[in-house]
Amino acid sequence: MRILHTSDWHLGRTLAQESLLDDQAQLLDQVFAAIVEHRVNVLIIAGDLFDRAVPRKEAVQLFNDFLARVYAETGAAIVAIAGNHDAPDRVSFNSALQDPRRVLIRGPLRDRPHALVLSDEHGQVAFSALPYCEIFAAREAFDDVGIASCAHALSAQLAQARLHVPPGARWVVTAHAFVEGGRITETERPLAQVGGIETVPSAMFDGAAYVALGHLHRAQEAGAAHIRYCGSWMGFGFDEADELKTLSLVELDAAGVARVTELPLVSPRPLRVVTGKLADLVAAGRAPDALGAGALIKAVLTDEGALIDAIGQLRAVYPHVLQLERLNRLAALGPGAGEAAVDRQDPVKLVADFLDAVRGRGPDDVETGMIDEALTDLQSEEV
Repeated sequence: MRILHTSDWHLGRTLAQESLLDDQAQLLDQVFAAIVEHRVNVLIIAGDLFDRAVPRKEAVQLFNDFLARVYAETGAAIVAIAGNHDAPDRVSFNSALQDPRRVLIRGPLRDRPHALVLSDEHGQVAFSALPYCEIFAAREAFDDVGIASCAHALSAQLAQARLHVPPGARWVVTAHAFVEGGRITETERPLAQVGGIETVPSAMFDGAAYVALGHLHRAQEAGAAHIRYCGSWMGFGFDEADELKTLSLVELDAAGVARVTELPLVSPRPLRVVTGKLADLVAAGRAPDALGAGALIKAVLTDEGALIDAIGQLRAVYPHVLQLERLNRLAALGPGAGEAAVDRQDPVKLVADFLDAVRGRGPDDVETGMIDEALTDLQSEEV
């Protein structure tokens, strides 16, 4: 049996106010092509289908059209779950119209806890879909006030799911969680409770032939070769620039996972970080072998003096400069700035601390870009 493991599509996402929806539509075409080319039996989407609880209608339409295309034009079954970015009820909209023989999409815990059971030449394969859920939702669903963490909630889901696995069937679990030891990127929203990020142990998945995880944006194993994050299908932060994004093609045999093949994805507008002095970056952007008009750029300037309209100069050769960072802030502010900064704090940290105090979290990737750009403009005016 061939499984295409994907996750963290974040349909409708913006990066520094730049819409990524057209890029995501092209990535969906690549996913569809992979399903056809590799004769995929099951498509898994392990959460964070959308980027927010109330997604843009264009994002919802894109998702629905894609699923309809997969269902109508291929023989692949579909397994999908809500992630921590999704509103569970929106993910399960129209669930009554799903074909129970080929489709298992779970948002709220109350929806269809039984497995999707398929067969191949080696016997049955049971697919369990375990959506991300908040602590209080899990307490209500399982009538258990003792659920006090992400690990407790997932443990209750796994115990329920095991009841629906036929004897002798290979078990494939889809979940959205932070498994111990996972490596994060700057754009992932922590699954946090009081005291820090909540993680779950990989041993919790004992008995599963394969565990298709979502939430972390880098492809990686999580405690065992058969417990995997496929990673996000595109970069959502510049710490992911130049990182190859892939789909995980998982092949099951009678014993379990026979092999995992990473299928590369081509981002329509790759993320790039360019570093250097303003004049050098502008000259490089005019060269015949420059990054091209399509790349989404973060520019890191090393100049020490005042700069006039740095963002405007860069955008003349890099149309999609989304972030601007000054490495030598103190030098750019002039003599004595170092002593002043000791007294009044780093302004970026000051803004981050304010946001954390007001709303409980610091700036996200989009807001960080806006703060950097605003501070750079202020520094230029002051000098």
